Amino acid sequence: MPPGRKRDPQARQSALTAAEDLVNELGFHKVTMERIAERSGVAKMTLYRWWPNKAAIITDALRDGLAPAGIADTGTVAGDANTQLAALTELLTRHGGPSVVAAAMSSQGEAGRAELRDLLQPWSASLVTIIDRAVTRGELPTGFPVTLTVQAWMGYVVYRIVFLQEEIPAADLAVLVTQAVGTR
Repeated sequence: MPPGRKRDPQARQSALTAAEDLVNELGFHKVTMERIAERSGVAKMTLYRWWPNKAAIITDALRDGLAPAGIADTGTVAGDANTQLAALTELLTRHGGPSVVAAAMSSQGEAGRAELRDLLQPWSASLVTIIDRAVTRGELPTGFPVTLTVQAWMGYVVYRIVFLQEEIPAADLAVLVTQAVGTR
């Protein structure tokens, strides 16, 4: 952007709203910068000046809805972890299936990897809270490998969705959690 020219906040918001509406209506793969420009009334050239590709604008548009809504508290560590992991997998496949996260990440290169890491951080923190709470309740022993367990769970989810581009059945998540914490 040339020095002295600022982004028009109304045009920016119009573009973000159009991107979110389109991804909700059509799914990630059918959204184009042309459609965002047409819907928002913002020139395509301006969109490209502000965002390098559709993945970047869609990520910005959806960012507020990507954090966990809360931390599950079903009364058991297994129930809490299953609920939280199911919410994460639903989020990662919400806008057109598992291929969306993979496409968004790959189209942004290193920036996409950093975006995914930043997106997943609050989810990891919520799982740490769940396990810490279970240790405090006496469901899990003191010294339980919290970080290792959370990394294993998150790694499994990312591997299945981003790399294998697979939906993860609830039964698979239940096995994953049960292997780590039992049925407590």
